[in-house]
Amino acid sequence: MADETGTVSRTLALLGCLAEREQWGVSALSQRLKLPRSTVHRLLNLCRAQGFVDTAGPGLYTPGLALFRLAGRLSFQMPLRRIVLPLLTEFTQQFGETSLLTVIDRDELKVFFAAKAETTAPMRYVIETNTLGPLGWGASGRAILAYLTETEITEVICRAEPSPVDGRPLDAKELRKSLTDIRAKGYAITQKQRTPEGVGISLPIFDAGSQVVANVSVTVPTFRFRPRDEPIFVRALAKIAGTVSEALGSTVMPRCTPPTKGPAK
Repeated sequence: MADETGTVSRTLALLGCLAEREQWGVSALSQRLKLPRSTVHRLLNLCRAQGFVDTAGPGLYTPGLALFRLAGRLSFQMPLRRIVLPLLTEFTQQFGETSLLTVIDRDELKVFFAAKAETTAPMRYVIETNTLGPLGWGASGRAILAYLTETEITEVICRAEPSPVDGRPLDAKELRKSLTDIRAKGYAITQKQRTPEGVGISLPIFDAGSQVVANVSVTVPTFRFRPRDEPIFVRALAKIAGTVSEALGSTVMPRCTPPTKGPAK
């Protein structure tokens, strides 16, 4: 077993601290790492020589360019599908309902289902992946739209894309109220908006820049959905969304308020 008090272990712990906060003082690092100031100074100098640490004034240290480059490469190479699919599979095995990863194409202001774990229940939905759909409909779209900029939200409203289920027009007032509710609760729940006779529940996923990039969802046929299941699904999805957001380096963790009402109409 590796020596946990060795230089390598201590250096990795130091870099972990620098990834958490924009700026550190030596005293704060010493307390956090439970190491003498002299040891912290030595580690900082080692990392600084390799470009992983930079200075921001007397006694103040920040992440260096080499650390940012490394983080950027890892983040770029980290496929969401690979991280999320095992979690979706576990969710579907536990609850017997179809779960989904929805990703935003920010240039197009549309979303698509990037991964799914399908139930074996007799009544289930055929979900098409990698096909762009509107942001204004369904929990999977609105759980992302709620965390976009006002300019982007306005653009989606101006497009006025009709419901993919029955072609009904987008109601701007209803949509804005829905987005406010989502931000307050931390999750989206809709009924018969993107899937016929289906209830959808979605929670957002955030990246290292605190930007919403995707969400995880469950789709349940309305006849099988019980209002008392809502908080159970929400908490399970929140756990997945939090795990994935953390893996992406986000400091913004999905949070949700336990529901007290039945599903949205």
